[in-house]
Amino acid sequence: MNEFGGCGAAVKAIRRGLLNLLPEQSDKHFTGRLMKVVKEINRRDPAGIRGKRAIIFSAERIFLSTMILNVLQDIAEVVGYQFVWEHPITRASAKLTLTALTIKPILIPKGATHYRVQNHLSIISDYTYNEANRRYEPMTLLNTLSAFAYSEYTPVGTALTDEIDVAFPLGTLPGEDDTVIQCVGIEFYVVSGVNVYLPLQGSSVKVVDVF
Repeated sequence: MNEFGGCGAAVKAIRRGLLNLLPEQSDKHFTGRLMKVVKEINRRDPAGIRGKRAIIFSAERIFLSTMILNVLQDIAEVVGYQFVWEHPITRASAKLTLTALTIKPILIPKGATHYRVQNHLSIISDYTYNEANRRYEPMTLLNTLSAFAYSEYTPVGTALTDEIDVAFPLGTLPGEDDTVIQCVGIEFYVVSGVNVYLPLQGSSVKVVDVF
């Protein structure tokens, strides 16, 4: 497998980790942008040779933080200054704190009656070239693992104060070859019938931390 194949495997793994967000929260060019990020990380392996360089996400996390899921929807980016996030040293969980989160009416999709906020975590493992199998493989079993949690459905025009805690399954301990990607998303809905919330276009997600 060449470098492109190795990068392709890693890109697919990142997408699997973000499965709860895709494709609704991404545009049609997201995979292409992500491939460029992964190829740049692959290129920076100082010890490898062309075609067998490792993809060391854990050493180049700043590049993953530049991921943009949808360049056409930037509501989460615009209101992101209101997000406060933190995680423990174990990296097995993360907390998102919202204090009177306010979304200006101009940012709210037409017809939306409610919104909620999602706190999303996913893990991507470093990748190395396996000489015996002649392919790139993840270095840990936690690769593609994800976890997420939501705030309550909140009427548009209402400020949201909440703490959204999300954690990987009990006993999960990301290692030095694992990288955790934290995304925060805002989703809009319209009520249909009694407490049936139908998602609307115009939702938005941003990467807030990579650790």
